[in-house]
Amino acid sequence: MKNIYTILLLLSILSCTEKKINTIIEPLVNNKVTTKKRNEVFIKVNDTIDSFFTNLTLDEMQAMPDMLYLGKKENKSSITIPTDTTVYIIGGDPFISMFYKLEIEKGDSILINVENTRINSSKQVKYPVFTHLNSDKSWSETNFDYLLFKQNLNSEAIVIDEDKFQNNKFSIKQIHKNSNLLLDSLKAINSISDEFYRSTKLDQQLKYATSKVREARKQHLKLDIDSLDIKINSEELFERNEYVSFLKALVLYKYFQNDKRVSNTVQFDVVTKETKLFNQSTKEMLLSAYLKSIYFLEKSKFQNYLAKFHTINTSNKFKNKWHIIVQNQQENAKKLDINNRTIGILSNLVNDNQLTFEEILLKEKGKIVLVDFWASWCVPCRKEMPFLEDLKATFNETEFEIIEISIDKEYSAWVRASKLENLSTEENNYIIADWKKSKLYNNYNIKTIPRYLLFDKFGKIIDDNAPRPSDNELASLIKANL
Repeated sequence: MKNIYTILLLLSILSCTEKKINTIIEPLVNNKVTTKKRNEVFIKVNDTIDSFFTNLTLDEMQAMPDMLYLGKKENKSSITIPTDTTVYIIGGDPFISMFYKLEIEKGDSILINVENTRINSSKQVKYPVFTHLNSDKSWSETNFDYLLFKQNLNSEAIVIDEDKFQNNKFSIKQIHKNSNLLLDSLKAINSISDEFYRSTKLDQQLKYATSKVREARKQHLKLDIDSLDIKINSEELFERNEYVSFLKALVLYKYFQNDKRVSNTVQFDVVTKETKLFNQSTKEMLLSAYLKSIYFLEKSKFQNYLAKFHTINTSNKFKNKWHIIVQNQQENAKKLDINNRTIGILSNLVNDNQLTFEEILLKEKGKIVLVDFWASWCVPCRKEMPFLEDLKATFNETEFEIIEISIDKEYSAWVRASKLENLSTEENNYIIADWKKSKLYNNYNIKTIPRYLLFDKFGKIIDDNAPRPSDNELASLIKANL
């Protein structure tokens, strides 16, 4: 009886949501032409969405996800991202156990709608619903996280308190049960593929097992690991993030029962000596995963632990992987190395020109010049970018120019952000070396960003703290000086 109820509920959700989505995407789908997939992904929000934020991961070895803002308030409804790899959209709210992750292959086009989802009698959240415009993935596969979240709320596997998130209740057993019921129901109505069914069922089992291990450690309970029905040494599962999380949880449960926080270096050292739980292949895979975390969270110890890893590792796959990562890291660091570049020198992506600010300004003599100081991690800076594009479109390129100067310390972060903001092909998109020691920093007393400088046609300063591009006053100021 419960299975019949689940299928009826599911059909109700699917028919309602898909009808709404189809109304939005029909013109796009009908005009779709099958071509060779380009080295880019296209992301667009429904034009009724006021504001939507999510995280983007473009590179496995980026410390933090990139920020993506779309919608009317952001003055930007779509983005094309140059890439030859997979891009991930990741978001949610851990306080209400709401998570979503979408894998976007190169050449994919994604449309985002937002569903107002009620989580209790007085609150609702905006949950993103995705549609692949040129993929074989079904709507149900793309939005499995959304469907499961709805089912968890309906069955009270997740109960959100009206006032305090500390009082929220989550039943990991019921959530796991719901995931299996949902998968079985979707399979019964041919809404998902056999491969998606098998793969997602396995991931949900791994998530459930990981939750059981973490719960046992937190409550100091005895746990029969064999009862979790997960193979400890299974090379077939090595590529699954959920499997790595499961093994890491086992390490904490087995060796750190009484420790609240344990650094990755400490866990790394324990696993190197472990002889009972893991075989050599599993140990190498797990140590590589710890090494990645050390790279981000304990950077000063990374080289030491990389050397340790190489004395233990016998896998060419991991050896080559870390050789490439370290090589890329060294190349990126070299590009901003103060020993190789003069303090305050600016370089761009187009031709790697190395210029002083004075040389750049002189090159644009005869134009009004707006200088934008920004960084990949600066939210207000990134939200102003669409308004800068509007300024470019408003004024003739022979009389107005924008110079972008990033103060990023990580070259690769600047490159990724430049791609996301359509700046990677702009000649006047620069990154500055040793920012805080530069004349620019000191001459204009630039303590915070975003910061805008406006220069006249002769290179003289008009305003050393100009209004933001989203402020109409800036456009008026530019017009007054043309």
